[in-house]
Amino acid sequence: MPTELISIGVVTPLTQNVAYALPASRCLLMCDTAAATFLQSLTQAFTASVALTPDANEQIEVAGGFIKCTSAGPTNIILKKA
Repeated sequence: MPTELISIGVVTPLTQNVAYALPASRCLLMCDTAAATFLQSLTQAFTASVALTPDANEQIEVAGGFIKCTSAGPTNIILKKA
């Protein structure tokens, strides 16, 4: 199954533990779930990854690579150019 690319400016539901490709440019990820947790990696296999937790405004800065939601989903997100 091909990896879905998340588009900037489009609300996208992320399914738990499914890898999605991020745009190459620096973006601000905004989510609708305060307790959402994510992993970001440079590889689709997530051999090395970084845990991401939204701030008090439910936002995270991301850039390139891959992301997956590790909390119960689906979690709706939107990317805005930073």
